[in-house]
Amino acid sequence: MIRFTSLLLLVVVLVGIVAAQTTKPETVKLAISGMSCNSCVTKVDKALRDVKGVKDVKVDLKSESAEIVLASASVKADALVKAVVKAGFKAQVGKKAAATNEEKKESCCSGEDKKKEGACDGDCEQEAKDKKKATGKS
Repeated sequence: MIRFTSLLLLVVVLVGIVAAQTTKPETVKLAISGMSCNSCVTKVDKALRDVKGVKDVKVDLKSESAEIVLASASVKADALVKAVVKAGFKAQVGKKAAATNEEKKESCCSGEDKKKEGACDGDCEQEAKDKKKATGKS
């Protein structure tokens, strides 16, 4: 009887391990507004990766979105939004959050000092110069 119980317990544990490994990780999509350059993307990426239970992050400047793969189902989307907001941007779960040009400028290159703490290191200004140069506008 003890052997049967031990064998049954072993089977239950093995089935649990296999089920845990084959479970598809949960993915959360956020719409992020206020990003204007690659440094903004890096800042959002870091903020999301710092949330406990996040497995992977993909932030896209063009679509103004982030896709977050969670290692733990205990991570709440609200915690992800709060991390993005704390980094200086706006975020919504799944919805498209369009930012105005002013919000984008405020996100990392603002004020008299031209930058917020830990922000773009001048990338926004350089990107704007490059765009003007490419279009022939001064």
